[in-house]
Amino acid sequence: MSIFQRSKSKITLFYREIVNNQKIIITDGVPSSGKSLICNLISSLPKVDPWVLCHYIEHVIALNKLKVLNDNVSEYLIKTNHNVLYHDHLLLRNINFRKSDISSIQKNPKFRILKKRLNFDETKVLRENKNKVISHFCLHFASIAKKILFQTFKDKLVYIQVYRSPITFSMINRIANWSIQIENSKSRDGHIKFFDKNLKKNFPYFIKDRAKEYISANKYERAIMIIEKNFSLDKIDYRKYSKKYNSYELIVPFEKLIEDPKKYLQKIGSQVSSKVDKFTYESFRKNRVPRKNNLSKEKKETLKFLKNKIRSIYFNKLINLEKLYEKKIIQKF
Repeated sequence: MSIFQRSKSKITLFYREIVNNQKIIITDGVPSSGKSLICNLISSLPKVDPWVLCHYIEHVIALNKLKVLNDNVSEYLIKTNHNVLYHDHLLLRNINFRKSDISSIQKNPKFRILKKRLNFDETKVLRENKNKVISHFCLHFASIAKKILFQTFKDKLVYIQVYRSPITFSMINRIANWSIQIENSKSRDGHIKFFDKNLKKNFPYFIKDRAKEYISANKYERAIMIIEKNFSLDKIDYRKYSKKYNSYELIVPFEKLIEDPKKYLQKIGSQVSSKVDKFTYESFRKNRVPRKNNLSKEKKETLKFLKNKIRSIYFNKLINLEKLYEKKIIQKF
């Protein structure tokens, strides 16, 4: 008999504590919803580290949603990955220095301060920064399976959900092309997918219940299906888990963010004891905010483009999603 099967054993399988005492920021949204923009702005706040894409955590929450991993194992893996990433990030290991990339640390207005952590004395760097740094992860499609994040991080979690008008061509086009790219089993993406053996194609795990419809749809119709999955009312009901686990959750509409970024940065900053400062204003300048957005023109051009490219059922879905967005997000947040 295994020691883990003994009812009176004092050994606990899969137990892990979070290595730091600071808050943990997670920003989520679909591709081209404005994640990179708000991640850049948030990472300019004092104490907040440059954001990092974290497919490891995405994998765990997806497999938890699919019940491949139970909650105990999922929490263990999320905490383990966080601790490893937090430690390595303090020492600037695995940091993107590629200046042309949107996630490059060189684009962070605090770069001159951050690069001091390249000091060869690892012990000194850890001692001086461990209790001053707030980690910031950027995820994709996490709202679909976010419960385990709240359950794991509880009151440490600051969860930012970015939404954008469904009738946005750049977002629809990006997701549409992404739906084609991930079909190939040799694609470099880091997402959890299912595989259709007959058609030899991959598709997102969260679309499994509509797999036949999804695979037969064109890329723009697929994009609408993916957006619809992320715009359901249970995803927008942001108080469901944050109240239960004493976390903080904020929904940010892209269109309002670019017009008044300070409003949202102050809300986030108040949760992590960081005030908007000169670096934040520098980030505003670099990211060209605040700025006006002609959403009416964007919608008109997008609908004109899609009119003869998608079937009427998907066109109507898009119109209804926009109504939901205006009522439940734009008017509330």
